[in-house]
Parts: sequence; C-alpha cells; structure tokens
Amino acid sequence: MNRKRKSNLFGMLTLLLLSAACAPQNTTPTVPKGTNSGLDTTKAVLLKSGMFVGLDGPTSGTASIYTQGGMIYILLNPFQSHAGPDLKVYLSKDSTASDYVRIGALQAVMGRQVYAVPSGVIIGNYNYVHVWCEKYSVDFARAAVR
Repeated sequence: MNRKRKSNLFGMLTLLLLSAACAPQNTTPTVPKGTNSGLDTTKAVLLKSGMFVGLDGPTSGTASIYTQGGMIYILLNPFQSHAGPDLKVYLSKDSTASDYVRIGALQAVMGRQVYAVPSGVIIGNYNYVHVWCEKYSVDFARAAVR
C-alpha cells in the first residue's frame, strides 16, 4: 500500500473511533416501557410521601412509599427529570445518601414508575428517595419522604 492510501485509511479509522467515542452514553429512556408491578394505590396504604428537589438540573414530581400485600413499593408519580448515564433510585437514611439501599435503575426520566423495596429494609429508618448517577457519583434529585 502506498503512503497516501495508508494515511487516508488511518485518518478514516481515527475519525470512526472518535465518532464512536463521542456517541451519546447509555442514558435513561424518556418514558417507562410499562407497568412493572401489581401496585394498586387504591388498595395500598400510603406510608410516606415527598416532593423531589432537583440538585443537578431540573427534576419535579412526587416520591411515595406504599405497602400492599406484605410488599413495600416506591412510586414516582408524577415524575420528570433530565437524562443522564447510569441513573439509579436510592432509598437513604440521610440527605447525602451516605447510608443507602440501591433500589434499581431509574426506569425513565418521565412518567409513573414503581419500584419494589427489598425485603428486610426497615422503611421507618429511611427518609429520602434519590435519583443518583452512579457513574459520576452525582445526586440528581432528592425527595424527603415523611
């Protein structure tokens, strides 16, 4: 191969790699795919509820904690935030989430979503629901639930 052809091939390969590196990261979907639990708020007992405060951008909505059929659920409804990589829902004992339980990946940046709380969690000890970016260790939003 001549030198000019190698240079062109190298340039195209570099451009391809740079464009792949600049591609959007795996972000949270806009809306949930569908219901993920049997939570029926008309039959469940509301334990705690609070409004989200955006900490790393605009976030709004309500985090509510219910019990139904021996299970504890976190309901985000209504809910709206901005997209980001590696967003998780945490339940924590303090506002800084230094003592927390990872509930699961944020299902979507808007819309109704339900999360089952793992058995054994004493819900009375946890007063905050967070949307947390694990990749960069950033608290996107927090709701004080009382």
